[in-house]
This record gives sequence, structure tokens and C-alpha cells, in this order.
Amino acid sequence: MTTKSSSPRKKRVSLAVPPPEPVGLHLFDYHDVDRRLHGDGIMTSTSDDEGHAQARQRALWNRLYQDERGSWRALLVPDAEMIARIAALDRTCPQFRDVTAWVLRAATLAMAGGQPLRLDPCVLLGAPGVGKTFYARRLSQAFGVATLTIPMNLVTDRGSWFSGLAPVWRASAPGKVAQLLLDSNCASPVIVIDEIEKASPLNPTETPINVLHSLLERENASRFTDEFLEVPLRADHIIWLATANDLSPLPTSIVDRLIAFEITLEPGQMLAIQRSLFEEANAVTGGLFAAPTDALLEQVMAETPRAMSRLWPIAFGFSCLEGRRHVTRADLAQAEGVLRLGREGRGRIGFLSGMAVEEMKTKLGEALVRPRSPERKR
Repeated sequence: MTTKSSSPRKKRVSLAVPPPEPVGLHLFDYHDVDRRLHGDGIMTSTSDDEGHAQARQRALWNRLYQDERGSWRALLVPDAEMIARIAALDRTCPQFRDVTAWVLRAATLAMAGGQPLRLDPCVLLGAPGVGKTFYARRLSQAFGVATLTIPMNLVTDRGSWFSGLAPVWRASAPGKVAQLLLDSNCASPVIVIDEIEKASPLNPTETPINVLHSLLERENASRFTDEFLEVPLRADHIIWLATANDLSPLPTSIVDRLIAFEITLEPGQMLAIQRSLFEEANAVTGGLFAAPTDALLEQVMAETPRAMSRLWPIAFGFSCLEGRRHVTRADLAQAEGVLRLGREGRGRIGFLSGMAVEEMKTKLGEALVRPRSPERKR
């Protein structure tokens, strides 16, 4: 007869697999902040304005020093969901398929190695109205990180939008690049420079383009110093997307830093683009309107994506006045008249005659009191 052993059985120890270390970097060096607060940062102001600016500067240094997040920021590591969002852009923005394919290759490689996404600065080059800004916005959303758009035609100084303004100036403040990096939890935000060739500085010798020489060069961007903050920041993981109609106004040294994708619209792509623009405009209304037929979209195929993004909301208004929840060609024709599009003499431009206004008021009143009929099955 065998007896069971009285010694307790050893429990199997399961070794917990530690979670993967987050991929990131130190956005700034605490020693640099400390030196500003307790050494190099102590200055004597020569005016009240300068004194207020220096007080704001010290407040910003204290904010960095006491930030609960510390100096650590995550980096953008692609995953399957992000790659799926990027790939979906081919449906809504088929004219940018080469750009999307370039991003997908880089994202797939980064995901395979568990590494942060690195993209060289690029510029979307094409005629006005082909959807460059629309695509840049959609691609930024697909990345899922903080995004900043800088309309270059509004940058009239030597680049303080990018690099800040030193405390000696009354309107001194950190630039938008530093603000974006400090506010974000990710050191890989997206910055879109819209119409990069259209800077219009008040002083032509102080073009803001010069600031981009450092920001678009990865090695220099790793020690980017904002003129107000005066603490080097890691700006070398920013994803830069620019748009342009023409690169000839830019210096060669800037063009050399950009991967240029020339965007053209092909007839076969326009149907998908027009449908995408309708869906975006309709979403703003809460999805009130039925999807247009291919035949209706083909009738406005000659319009650029920019024009159609403006046409749909106006056409929705004309349709609503008639008590309908579908857009007709007549609605679009009237919207074209409002926007002065199409052939000369199509509709009155810029105003409505008194008779047209009265007719519109009458139709609006009828639409508001008219009982809603059940929707007809299509």
C-alpha cells in the first residue's frame, strides 16, 4: 500500500512578462532649464515691457521644471489600426496614392521593428483646388497625434511663428513649434505648412523660410532652440507636410530638404473624390441628405475638389427650401451661380433680387409648416 507524501506540493511560479518599454525621448534637458532658472536666466530688465516678458519666460521655465510628465515624451509607433486608417485614404483621396503608398511603406517597416515612424519632410505639389490641404488634414488625422497647420501666407515676419520672439520684444512669446511640443504628450506631432511658397514678410531680407533650414534638417532639429524659451528641444521627430502650387519661389536649399510629390487629377479618380466630398459635407448636416447618383456626380465632374467642398453646403440649402432631402442638378446649378462658377452669365452674382428674396422666404415658410411625408423607397 502506498502512502501519499505529506510534503506540500510546490506551486508553479509564473513569471509575469513585463510590458514593453514605451518608445520615446527626453524632450529637453533639466540641466538646461536649471541653468536658465538659477544662472544664465537671471537678467536685469531695462523696461517694464521687458520685465513682464522676462517674468513670463521664467514662468515657462518653472512650468517645465515642475511638469508632472517630466521631460519624457512618447514617439509615434505605428500599429495595425493606424496603418488601416492610412490605407483607407486611397478610397477618399485616390489622387494622392503615391504619397499614401510612401507613408504606408514607412509605417509598415516601423511597426515590424517596433520603432518610431520617421518620415522625411515632404511637399504636395499641384494646381490650386486639387485637394492638397484636404489630404494633409486627413493624413494628419490618420496618424492620431497633435496637429498644427501654419498658413504661410499669414506669416509676415522673419519666422516668429516657428521660432518664437525673444523677451526684448513687447509681443514676445514662444513659437508655435515649441508650444506644440511642450503641450503634446507625443514628440511626433504633425505640422502642415500650407502654401509654403507664399510667405509675404514685411521685410524681404528676413524671410521666415530661413527658419526652416534648421527645422527641416534632422540633425539641427535635434537641438532646436526657440528664441523665447531658450532651452533646446528635440524637434527631430516632427512630421512635416507642406503644400505648394509652385516650388520656384523657394530657395534650392529648402527644396532639397523636401520630398516632392506632384499631384494631378485623373478623370477616373474624380467620381470617388466627389463622393467623398459629399459625404464629408453631409456629415456636417447630420446625414440629412440621400447619397447622389453617379449620374449626378458626373455632371459636376469638371469642378475642382475645392469648388465642390463649397458647393455642397449651398446646394443643401436650396434642397431644404424645396422640402427635399436629396440634391438635384438644379440645386447644384444655383449653388454654382452663388459662387460665380461655370460659364459667364450663369445666375446673378453676389446678391439676390428683391423678388428672389421674397420667393425664397415664401418657400422657407412653406417648408417649415409642410407636414413631413414618408420617405419614398429608392
